[in-house]
Amino acid sequence: MIQQHVNADRTASIEPKPASIPLTQLARGQRATVNAANLDEQDSRMIRAMGLRPDASVQMCRLGEPCIVSLSGACGGGCRIGLAKDIASRVLVTPHS
Repeated sequence: MIQQHVNADRTASIEPKPASIPLTQLARGQRATVNAANLDEQDSRMIRAMGLRPDASVQMCRLGEPCIVSLSGACGGGCRIGLAKDIASRVLVTPHS
């Protein structure tokens, strides 16, 4: 019974995280943090190699095909990458407020 009380207190002190959305739902210029991707192993390796990995900070530069995002801190300072819309739609991000 004491254990349940402790767990309840810990849960109460955790702030809710904003919901994850597909990368393709960001507005132009909007920033977000990458959470996860629902991709096969080959596509997952490809985007990680380009710097698009969990906790990466991104900014939407151009919607469409390809979807162009800027990666903060990647490539020694920041770079832009283009992603097929199908792949970008399966990358989940948390928008910055």
